[in-house]
Amino acid sequence: MFADQWDGHKKVVHLMEEPGCTEDFSSFLRFLYCNHVILHPQNTLPILVLADKYNVPSLKKVCQDYAIHRILPHLSLKELYTEWFSYATRAYHPPIIRACISSIGHQFETVIGEEWQSEWESADAEQIEHILRHNSLIVSNEFIVWKAVLRWLNSPSHPERREPITVAKLMNNLLPLIRFPFMSGEELAEVEEGEMPETARSLHLPFVNLAYKYQAQPLARRAQAVEFSGCQFLVRLYSDVRWTARIILSRHDLDSRTRPEISSSFMTRASAIQNDGWKWSLKIIGSNYGGDETKRVILVAEEIDQARSVEYLFTICDESKVLRSVAGRKNFTKSRDSTELSLKHKGAELPFHEVIRDPSLFVDANELHIQLMLKPIE
Repeated sequence: MFADQWDGHKKVVHLMEEPGCTEDFSSFLRFLYCNHVILHPQNTLPILVLADKYNVPSLKKVCQDYAIHRILPHLSLKELYTEWFSYATRAYHPPIIRACISSIGHQFETVIGEEWQSEWESADAEQIEHILRHNSLIVSNEFIVWKAVLRWLNSPSHPERREPITVAKLMNNLLPLIRFPFMSGEELAEVEEGEMPETARSLHLPFVNLAYKYQAQPLARRAQAVEFSGCQFLVRLYSDVRWTARIILSRHDLDSRTRPEISSSFMTRASAIQNDGWKWSLKIIGSNYGGDETKRVILVAEEIDQARSVEYLFTICDESKVLRSVAGRKNFTKSRDSTELSLKHKGAELPFHEVIRDPSLFVDANELHIQLMLKPIE
């Protein structure tokens, strides 16, 4: 308290607080002296601001937990984005940031839409980076994400973002978070010719070239290449029907004794000769015998009327990288409509029950993240 801006010889020290915090300063003091505080939606953020200012870790934790479980789920998207997410990124509260981004991710196309232009373009670089890191953004396709980033970068209200030194720093942080490999060839060509500031014209080209290389490789080659394991090779929750799917399973589902089978369905495109999409299921099947932990992962072709000859790439990842992958080929028919997916480690089979056993290197924040890619064999 008695740093340079304080006079330690004065008998009375005047504390200057933010206008929104003065009404709740008595509650803050009550916690300091009595270890007791009553929180409600109107006072939690001001008290958290005070806990940050005076560095009271225990009160920070109380405010964070209350906000995450009792406030954030009931806020409008506008309140969550402009108040809680804005403050959490400035003061760096990772639990609140994650909770906010989870809600933002479900309505991401609203956040980057025309009605939110001012809020999106006024976001700071750290907020944009936190959002782009999130793999569970629900968005039609990655090209929409790229156009939103360009709009933010080219905002007329923020010319400082296009200064040579600043734009280089921004792009070095943001470009690795854009999933260029999951854009179409036409979209990548448009990225190359797009509205990048002149000061950053060539910075994105290495990422675009790597995306072209990725798309040209067979799925088996992708599974073996270390250069294809970073954040940009993680699939988001795209709403467009495509050849990829992202599946998230909770620790509760994985450990459930009452559910011997977990099934997640998804749609992909179909071959060129079929108009409708293909339906698939990924099933995790446990043993019927008590004490047997064995679990098998099965890919099933649902509602099959014609043979489906495909390559597949089954991947387990966390929030930042690919952890394990296995690729294969299968001709799915009515009589042979499924295949078992087996991971390997150092040449040996890695049983799936070992993958999900608690504690596990593969279950991140009590969630198992799986992505599947399919590619028709011509």
